[in-house]
Amino acid sequence: MLGNIKFLSIKESLSARLLLFTFCFVLIAEVVIYVPSIANFRENWINQKLAEANIAILVIEAAPDFMVSRLLADELLTSTENYSIVRTFEGAEDFPQALMAADPFEVSEYFDMRNLSWFQSVRDALDTLVNMNRTGYLIEARGTSMGDEPGEIIIVFDEALLCADMLTYSLNIVILSIIISILVAALLYYSLSNLLVRPVKNITDNMIAFRHAPEDMTRQFEPEDREDEIGVVMRELAKMQDDVRKALNQKDHLAKLGGAISNINHDLRNMLSSAQLVSDHLSTIDNPVVQQLAPRFVKAIDRAIRLCEHTLEYGGSQAEELHVRTFNLHNLVDDVTTSLGLFDQSQITLHNKVDKDQKLTGDNDQIFRVLMNICRNAVQAIGESGNIIVKSEQSNDRITIDITDDALGIPEKIKENLFQPFKTGSRGGTGLGLAISKEIITAHGGTLDLLESSPKGSTFRIILPIHH
Repeated sequence: MLGNIKFLSIKESLSARLLLFTFCFVLIAEVVIYVPSIANFRENWINQKLAEANIAILVIEAAPDFMVSRLLADELLTSTENYSIVRTFEGAEDFPQALMAADPFEVSEYFDMRNLSWFQSVRDALDTLVNMNRTGYLIEARGTSMGDEPGEIIIVFDEALLCADMLTYSLNIVILSIIISILVAALLYYSLSNLLVRPVKNITDNMIAFRHAPEDMTRQFEPEDREDEIGVVMRELAKMQDDVRKALNQKDHLAKLGGAISNINHDLRNMLSSAQLVSDHLSTIDNPVVQQLAPRFVKAIDRAIRLCEHTLEYGGSQAEELHVRTFNLHNLVDDVTTSLGLFDQSQITLHNKVDKDQKLTGDNDQIFRVLMNICRNAVQAIGESGNIIVKSEQSNDRITIDITDDALGIPEKIKENLFQPFKTGSRGGTGLGLAISKEIITAHGGTLDLLESSPKGSTFRIILPIHH
């Protein structure tokens, strides 16, 4: 696996592809620029040749009878590299001024450089480049003559001269394009490598290392201080890795907790069994108070035994099975009052405002566990004296249970992880109570939320569907 990663970093790395693509894109841009540029070069080259011919033909005006010797004509044509130079004037086209080569020649193509369109210029330039190997190919070019009188200048020259200069210009463009491409590619590569490639490589290397050893704190990712998308990815990756490490650490703690509970579960059940024998003996005592409290005491011991078994199942891979039946919710709240020891002489009073005939369908023991956890937390929060109110309201399809206390409320810092295990424990608790309670209510198809919390008290709301 690591060998493959190293191979990809050399052969198909983002850096190498970025450099290659940049070089290719700059070359493509240069090609796009080159086409109109070579067309403009050809047009300027011919216009420059027409301007030189205009100067050369002025010699005829200074000659007697507008005639020059053969020797002078050949020198002018040789110096301008033309086969002929002809100038005509409007209204006197039949009396042109001309310098002609001694030997006859044949023109192969004609061009008028006046009012030449961009498309025609590009087409003619490409045609010249494509047919660069033509020999003895003479072309005639027409332009506007210089002077006070309007007229026309016509020259005939060998296309090979134009091709040679166009080839030289093209080679210069190619060399310049390669230099520009390399320079731009290097600068762009350096810039993007620092802005993009290097951070992405760091992120990739860290993710690979984290996958192999997520518990290794020496490889903790340190995000860069930048506000762009890469900076956001870095910060989120660091936060995600931190959350995963905490989750793995918590999972490890849960596993160790399960092992510890497994070790003490046997002894604890023996203790509860002894207490159950005592409770059975109490039921035989002929005392009205004992006879009234003994059944609740027996029920509390049974619940304690089941609680030991259920605690072992917390954090397991399988959800706890629900034993659904219909029971009286008012009586269940009374059992919670008894289990918490909130009797008449207690300074903390639990007010059971649930209708005495209120029925609820669910797992009796699990719902008792939820109410017990919430009310126990309320007792711990109240301290010496206060009140807890449990009330319910039924609609067509659901039943709402509110548990309200008059303690000082829940701190904002605790609210953020209120239902997370091992996050909100206080007064020696583990923070498992509300986490387990939420799982139980969710398993019943309902919701458990903190409705409100202020210095005047807190209210938890349970919403359960009514099963018919």
